[in-house]
Amino acid sequence: MEQNIWTGTNATAGEFDGFITTLGADGDVNDVTGTASTSANIIEELGKIADAIPTAVYGAEDLAIYLPSNMYRNYIRALGGFGASGLGAAGTNAQGTQWYNMGNSLSFDGIQVVNAPGLSDNDAVAAQKSNLFFGTGLMSDQNEVKVIDMADLDGSQNVRVVMRFTAGIQHAIGGDIVLYATA
Repeated sequence: MEQNIWTGTNATAGEFDGFITTLGADGDVNDVTGTASTSANIIEELGKIADAIPTAVYGAEDLAIYLPSNMYRNYIRALGGFGASGLGAAGTNAQGTQWYNMGNSLSFDGIQVVNAPGLSDNDAVAAQKSNLFFGTGLMSDQNEVKVIDMADLDGSQNVRVVMRFTAGIQHAIGGDIVLYATA
């Protein structure tokens, strides 16, 4: 579902258009062309994203930069002192790569950074959480959730789950969103 939300395409059976598809089709979205991220260039690439954020939303409480796992990992490594961005070899709190324990929240220029594993490598989105929407069709005859205990059928201790539903995403104000993609 996470991948579908970010990178889904309606043309693929069982998927709906994800944010990368809908944002790419919206001419109001602030497009940023980037390059493949490494720990040596991630600070510069995040700077491109931050610079493209419209002043109307910069500083908003729910503004976040959503990064795929590869960019998130590169940012953590750069903050550990192993990037080429003048951060020093000892990194954050002089702890090298040991500084991050996956529990601390990250930020860049005061903007929350969120790991979005459903994003494709080197694609990123900066947006207010309140400007991104996910919905499901709850009042439809096509919705179904079943839990099937397999013990009576085959004696196993397995449970199977069946889920049928509709879902989709949408954004409200394209001009308040940054879409970062490699050329």
